[in-house]
Amino acid sequence: MGVRINAADAACRLAYYAGWVARFARKKFLLLTLWLLVFPAVAQQLAPEQPTEFDAISVTATREARTTKEVPQSISVVDEKRIEDVRMFNIKDAIQGQVPGLRIESNNNAYDAKISIRGAGLKAQFGVREINLLRDGVPILDPDSFGRLDFVDPDDVERIEVTRGPGDLYSAGTAGGTIHIISRSAFDDRHNVIRGGVGNWGTHNLHTRFGKVFDEHALAFTFSRRHTDNDWRRHNRFASTNAGLKHGWQLGESTLLESEVTYSDVKMNLPGSLNSEQYARYRDTGKALETQDPWKHSARDSRILFVNSRLEHRMGAWLFKPRIYYNQWKQFHPVTGQINDMNGWERNFGLDLEGNYTHSLFGMPGSMVIGGTWRRNWSDSALQYAYADVVTANGRIVSTLSDRKGQLNSRSHFTNDLWGIYFLESLSPIDRLTIDLQMRFDQVSFDIERDEFQRYNFAAGRYAPGRGLLQVKENYDLFAPKAAVTYRATDQINVYATVAHANQVPDSGEVQNAIEFGRTLKSSGHLNYEAGFKGRGRNWSFDLTGYHTDVSNEIISFVQNFQTLYVNAGKTNKNGFEFFGNYAFDSGVEVGASYTYTDLKFGKLTEPLTIIGPGGQRTTINADRSGNQIPRFPEHMYFVYTTYRHPSGWHGRVETRGQSDYFIDNANTEQRGGYHFLTNLTAGYSRKHWGVMFNIQNLFDKRYAVDVNKDAAGTRTSFTPGMPRTFMGYVSYKF
Repeated sequence: MGVRINAADAACRLAYYAGWVARFARKKFLLLTLWLLVFPAVAQQLAPEQPTEFDAISVTATREARTTKEVPQSISVVDEKRIEDVRMFNIKDAIQGQVPGLRIESNNNAYDAKISIRGAGLKAQFGVREINLLRDGVPILDPDSFGRLDFVDPDDVERIEVTRGPGDLYSAGTAGGTIHIISRSAFDDRHNVIRGGVGNWGTHNLHTRFGKVFDEHALAFTFSRRHTDNDWRRHNRFASTNAGLKHGWQLGESTLLESEVTYSDVKMNLPGSLNSEQYARYRDTGKALETQDPWKHSARDSRILFVNSRLEHRMGAWLFKPRIYYNQWKQFHPVTGQINDMNGWERNFGLDLEGNYTHSLFGMPGSMVIGGTWRRNWSDSALQYAYADVVTANGRIVSTLSDRKGQLNSRSHFTNDLWGIYFLESLSPIDRLTIDLQMRFDQVSFDIERDEFQRYNFAAGRYAPGRGLLQVKENYDLFAPKAAVTYRATDQINVYATVAHANQVPDSGEVQNAIEFGRTLKSSGHLNYEAGFKGRGRNWSFDLTGYHTDVSNEIISFVQNFQTLYVNAGKTNKNGFEFFGNYAFDSGVEVGASYTYTDLKFGKLTEPLTIIGPGGQRTTINADRSGNQIPRFPEHMYFVYTTYRHPSGWHGRVETRGQSDYFIDNANTEQRGGYHFLTNLTAGYSRKHWGVMFNIQNLFDKRYAVDVNKDAAGTRTSFTPGMPRTFMGYVSYKF
């Protein structure tokens, strides 16, 4: 879907946005908004003459190396210091709370993280949707936008960059933002280490890294093993083994080639949800040994091979950065009614050709990024089986007894292709002003053939004859233009404003789901207006952002007759305010905080609702949800932390976070899910080569819900309990 904005339309948009900002300020942040209006002038007078040092380099949003202050978009960089302060058993440990506007929770302290940025990603039942995931520049999501974190070894992470909202030059078919996980270079021989850790709930962690530089060559080997029984919940075990080999080759001063191959073997149980009575027992005891779901043996076991090779070659004013990658995986994935088992490898192959050019245009200094990308995801035979061992009552399956495969339900062949081109031009017409103009166009195509012999009938609660051959061929054209302005108000303060558009492509499962129920899914369009301030000083920083997003054809999910269905909502509106700031004292103490206000509403939505009348007669009506809040994302979130580092080697960190209640259904009948002062504590000591660290998650052992959801009919409420108090101790030796 293209974007055509004429002058009158642009003026109307700007007037609307200005009106919304005024209303927003009156309602919630009047004093803060007045402060924003006068702050640049005040800062010009009060800012000390000192260099800006408290900043990080980002390579994600613009594909150029820029400080985060110079990026005209909401971006957070979780740096090496933050990563060293947490246990890094998974990616959640690094970014939870640290990134405003982002909500990440895990069922089992593993890579099964539910991630949502400004409400995007809420409908994911597993994996990550609507958010771009990158590992060292390589998409670890399929062309249909489905991603997952089992590709990532958390112990081999140098930093994590998170952009929020549309406008990221890396993103293709995702509108929520990007999480870019950057691992350590083969040339980094400063972090050779052996580290081991143990904790409660049967948890242990072992990691080693050895790297060495040989003149122009470098080699690095990593190995990690993580395991937890997680026996505070039923069927909640997790184990992973990751091994990787990296090679770097410095070919003179102008060329660098880095390649890597990694292998991961991951086994993860997926515990079911709780009903209200079971959740109450968890609140009383701290354990959740039950589930209301019949499918008591859900899991996701994966074996993954990941290969990536990237080149950087400078030729005059050009920097060329081609990349080629290949990964393949097998999975065993029992879920609701089906056991997914790959009869062979699912494969993903791609290449990206990028060039950066520094130039001058009409006397204005500038830079250009231009490139193209292509990738293909395919599987020759994806199989689904029925559960062999089940308990029935009145013809319904009420419980599984194992994850043993029964009758073959379906066989699928599919190919997902993506190709795209992108362009960014940055100009500085005057010394303090930078203008960014960018465009990205991608096309995603689905070619799916599925032969269904048997299916699980959600309404009847049992297996039924299949629907035969289903063929899907869909193409989506995705446009992502962006215009942004950055103004350096002082040496420490930048002001920026941006308008960006992006399309969110449905994933292949959503497309099949819609076709099975006589619907078609369109890609959703996200038009985002954003403005903010970024400040960086010698020992302080802050980011302050306000945004408004108009979404057309939002892809939403709802539960009906125990089955998740996907439809396009007519319109949704997303408004928000995000703040992050920190200050480092000369004494070694650093304090910081983030706050997020989010207002997500359906502009127009009708939800199919099945009503069961006397005698079991079913009637379907379309319930109007227009104007309601989008469920399952809190209006308010906060995060506060304090760290301390002493020259002797002692260090510690205390952080706490919370969120408000949120509506748990589209009808907005009930609010739940809030919690406050969920606190983590870390203390450690480092001396020369040795280090020890002790970490406690959920220090006060709060009993809370990670997620609460109610079905469309209002008859079933599902709770996902949060982790109880969890502690781990680590010993490390650097060499």
